[in-house]
Amino acid sequence: MRYRKLTLALALAVCLSGAIALAAKVMSVSVRDGQVRQSPSFLGKIVGKASYGQSVNVSTEQGDWAKVTLPGGVSGWMHRTALTTEKLAMSSGGAGGTGSVSGKEMALAGKGFSAQVEADYRRSHGGDYAAINAMERISYNPGQLLAFLSQGGVHPQGGAK
Repeated sequence: MRYRKLTLALALAVCLSGAIALAAKVMSVSVRDGQVRQSPSFLGKIVGKASYGQSVNVSTEQGDWAKVTLPGGVSGWMHRTALTTEKLAMSSGGAGGTGSVSGKEMALAGKGFSAQVEADYRRSHGGDYAAINAMERISYNPGQLLAFLSQGGVHPQGGAK
């Protein structure tokens, strides 16, 4: 009887883990530097980073946020605007590539290129990106930002409660 209960419990655990694995879906990171946060908020501590085109497993969705697990095992929250269900091309115009850029890839440019794609785009299209580069260098201390918002009576939304 004791072994029967143990066998039943193991079978149930295997079925549950299989159901959980089937419930998870794979998405691709659609920004250059995807930030994985401890909580579903832009002010949550950054616990990992994912690069453009990297696949992540999504286990839970909460509002505009998705709980993801990176291939290395890091788990946290990413904003859904940084993810897509489509498999993304890793480069454009490189060796073996077609050299063309689709409208969808151009839309992704606003969210961030990989360094190689950005260099290829600058070489073929020219332009002045000094203002964009300056904005990319701006950083903030999340703790100081939270204190500043709290002093002003602002309580950020975004899934973190």
